[in-house]
Amino acid sequence: MSGDVLLGAELIALAGAYVAGARRVRRWPAARTAAFLAGLAAIAVALLALDPAAHRRLSAHMVQHLLLAFVAAPLLVAGSPVALALRATGTRMRRRGARPIALAAHPLAGWIALPATMAVTHFTGIYQAALEHPLVHALEHLAYLVAAVAFWRPVIGADPVPHRPGPAVRLLYLALAAGPLATVGVAMDSSTRPWYAAYDGRPGALADQHAAGAIMWVGGGILLAALIMASTWAAVEREHRRRLAYEEAVT
Repeated sequence: MSGDVLLGAELIALAGAYVAGARRVRRWPAARTAAFLAGLAAIAVALLALDPAAHRRLSAHMVQHLLLAFVAAPLLVAGSPVALALRATGTRMRRRGARPIALAAHPLAGWIALPATMAVTHFTGIYQAALEHPLVHALEHLAYLVAAVAFWRPVIGADPVPHRPGPAVRLLYLALAAGPLATVGVAMDSSTRPWYAAYDGRPGALADQHAAGAIMWVGGGILLAALIMASTWAAVEREHRRRLAYEEAVT
């Protein structure tokens, strides 16, 4: 079985498991189901539809990373799969877990994970190794998705998160991430030489690298700004509903 077929089968299995769980939970929001399925679809586009082009052009590879980190991951988190699993199975979340697990789930760990993963994979030999070895390539994409899920989980969705920040801190959390997340794109766009040997000998390699940097820098910034606005609006809506419920209860 080829890697693409296996990945497609895994995504279909995840979709089926989520839908089955949603049917077991009373009044599970349809919007969460739609978000999770859209996140799986974004992964399919990034890793199946775009993969052939990504081996030829760095800019296509950056579109893959953008889709995984700024589209697929927040959609998966918005689907709240952990909360769904807990409710579908009737499992209670323990208040206190092992210290390493608690530290890994802390919002600060997620805030650091995504920019660090972007920097490590692009500023070292890992990216070139990923182009040469399919297993490293798959692990690189998995690292992006896991780091991005850790980044978005404290600010999106209903999954239980230790030390989840309040609305104002969530806004600050996202706003302060803009600079670190743009670092790779800015460096790539301003470079005067191609970074990776796999693309170096191809016509227009430097121009393609500049385009890749702009995709990560500008495209990532636009998506981050859109998600900041959506998160802020959702927080305002929740507060408005809470106040209405309170006013109805006291009148």
